[in-house]
Amino acid sequence: MNTRFHVDLLHPGWVAQSWQEWFVGPRGVRRLAVVTLGGVVVLLVILVTVILPTRWRLSSDLNAVPGLKRDLVARDSDLGVLRSNLQSLADEARRQVRWADLMTTLSQQAPPTLKLQLVEAVRVAPPAVPGQQPGTAARAENTVRIDAVTPLRPGSPALLEVAKFMAGLMRDPAVSKRFQLRSWEIKPGAASAGGEQLLNISIVLAERAQ
Repeated sequence: MNTRFHVDLLHPGWVAQSWQEWFVGPRGVRRLAVVTLGGVVVLLVILVTVILPTRWRLSSDLNAVPGLKRDLVARDSDLGVLRSNLQSLADEARRQVRWADLMTTLSQQAPPTLKLQLVEAVRVAPPAVPGQQPGTAARAENTVRIDAVTPLRPGSPALLEVAKFMAGLMRDPAVSKRFQLRSWEIKPGAASAGGEQLLNISIVLAERAQ
């Protein structure tokens, strides 16, 4: 039977011990306690420097989630209001462009003897149909009313001028694309300041469904 042992040449007279033998003997318990305490200290250092800060940051982030959700809802509401305002501005811009095109066409097509008195946009609700269920009324439509006067002359020149005016108005692409002729009316009017008899002309254009 052979017994293995180590000789410590740096310390003559001492017998070196292996790492297994270091924890046995009279001082083994103390050494084991020291090593255990060192391991606990290392674990505490890791806990304090790595785990706890991460846990605190995670807890802080979780606590901030409800506030972030409220901010998101508020931003979404603000975005909805902004989107609605932009849509209203776009609709108004398109309406202004259509109105400008209509006024340009009226000035080009109106004969010299025809004097425009009124050009207005009106939103008209269609009349209720007998027996129609409540809440199912047809959608209101946008109309343009044009009132004008022209001198009454012998023969039919005034009627021909009004007919040419309406025909030219409805042939214009800027008008015919957006409007259709709904009604027109010609009736005698009051005399002018110079005693000249006038004809009142009323034309109603209805906006086409888009």
